[in-house]
Amino acid sequence: LLWTGGEVSCVLLSKIAMASLCAPALPMRNQATFRSKVQKSLAVKSAPGAVAMRRCTTTAFSDTQLIISGCNAVALGLGRFVFLPEVRKKTGMQGPGVQNGVSHFEAGDVRAQEAYGVFATGDPAGFTIIDVLAWGSIGHAIGYCALAVSSFNELLA
Repeated sequence: LLWTGGEVSCVLLSKIAMASLCAPALPMRNQATFRSKVQKSLAVKSAPGAVAMRRCTTTAFSDTQLIISGCNAVALGLGRFVFLPEVRKKTGMQGPGVQNGVSHFEAGDVRAQEAYGVFATGDPAGFTIIDVLAWGSIGHAIGYCALAVSSFNELLA
């Protein structure tokens, strides 16, 4: 740039210097613009031609929950009332472990005696926590298989 000494060139130089030193002014969001944007969006939603928002409905039990719970109830019922008496009868026929005609506890193994208080429940048939966990896991497995089969059938349809 050449210095011509005129006032116009001094003003031009000062404007160029100020423009290079100052950051560009960005539009700021203030309360008025925010309020106007909210009013515009509400006006669009309440317009007669606007698409209505879908409402989500919640149900107390979904199909998945009903299938898993039903399979659990069936498995626990079968385990408690059908299979438990048969299992107890077969283990009762087997008896305690015997070594050389003497039970393990009588032979000196103090840890061979059953701990009756550990798995004690108030169930008259003797359905323990281990039985509940085992039959509950079987019920879950059957339920997940039923869900997989039903979703596979939906894919084929």
